[in-house]
Amino acid sequence: MNLTETRKPTSLTTGILLIASVLFVPGLTLSAIETRHLGLWGDDHSILGLAITLATEGDWLLAATVSLFSIGFPLTKLIWMWRIQVFPGGMATDSGAVRRKGSLKWLERLGKWSMADVLVIALIVFSLRGNLLLEARPLFGAGCFALSTLIAMWAAGRIVAEQGH
Repeated sequence: MNLTETRKPTSLTTGILLIASVLFVPGLTLSAIETRHLGLWGDDHSILGLAITLATEGDWLLAATVSLFSIGFPLTKLIWMWRIQVFPGGMATDSGAVRRKGSLKWLERLGKWSMADVLVIALIVFSLRGNLLLEARPLFGAGCFALSTLIAMWAAGRIVAEQGH
């Protein structure tokens, strides 16, 4: 393939990216973790709500970790994929082709950390499992979030393959 050629994105890839983006919103806003105190009463937390609660309670390090890996990172990756998917033809010059190649390399770099956001949620749930005073279990929002991440990984692979190396 000539350096200045671009391939037109397929509607399947766009659809997959759209599904990942749509699932990301309930993944952040719906209840993702249920915590129970002494096995008697419980609270439901969304990922976004968890980050806000941690920040307001002064747990800045945890709030920053959850915000960075579970909100900022996946949102940045989705925006980056949409940028590449929607504007591939805008890079038909030699300098545009170099920018496209750089964009695809960044997408691959982001892809290497794709499951870090899900891992943060899994670690929170795992660390509270089996605790007599406080326990946690994943809810529907966590499933939407994990599914969004997996589908976004699939979309990223398709974008890289379609836009070429």
